[in-house]
Amino acid sequence: MERSQCLVSDVVDRKQEEAHIKDALCKCGYLKWSFDKVKSQMQQRKQKTQKKQDQLPSRSLVVIPYVERTSEAVTRIMRKYNVPCAMKPCETLRSILVHPKKKEDKEQTSESVNKVSCANCDKTYVGKTGRKLGVRLQEHRTEVEFKTKRAFTRSQRSSSSAEYNKSALTDHALQENHVINWSDASVIDREPDRATRWIKEAIHIRKEGQQAMNREEGSYQLSHAYDRFLGTGLTYCAKNRKKK
Repeated sequence: MERSQCLVSDVVDRKQEEAHIKDALCKCGYLKWSFDKVKSQMQQRKQKTQKKQDQLPSRSLVVIPYVERTSEAVTRIMRKYNVPCAMKPCETLRSILVHPKKKEDKEQTSESVNKVSCANCDKTYVGKTGRKLGVRLQEHRTEVEFKTKRAFTRSQRSSSSAEYNKSALTDHALQENHVINWSDASVIDREPDRATRWIKEAIHIRKEGQQAMNREEGSYQLSHAYDRFLGTGLTYCAKNRKKK
């Protein structure tokens, strides 16, 4: 009886289903008064539930992302407390197919954490800047080209390799006689807040591990307690740090 009330939505079909159930159960020996009693109990239960929901304060609509099976369970729980709940898809065809905004040129990107790689080895340099990336890269490039274009004798090159320049990129180019891959420079993170940008730079340097050509761990001294959380297999190479 209760299933017929819940599953059959049309009034005429519901009456026909009830008549069919009564006829089938009467043939099995059930008395007619038992049907009236069950129907009365169902009506009382429905009125009690409705009264309880009416006593609860009305809530505003809650919209949750649709996750199969999970969203349905959450909706049932909220319905008990008279909280209307609607579901929306996490991804739509519009979000997947339509990208009207033109991609920003990486050299015009400001307030970023960037990475520059070496063309001859797997070393990378992680830096930060609040200005446009193209301006900061040009400063690095100018210093590297100025230092590397000079002709060195063996003794001069040996003494220059022991010196520290303004940029760790210059040190790597001079000491290893490698070429920096400027065209492969990329923005790996963006952050308008300067203090947070320092923290993100330190995190990315730590994640690079032994591949980082940075002399220091960044402007922010990140605790090594986060190494396990960041999943860094090898800790930052301390010998690369600038000696004070």
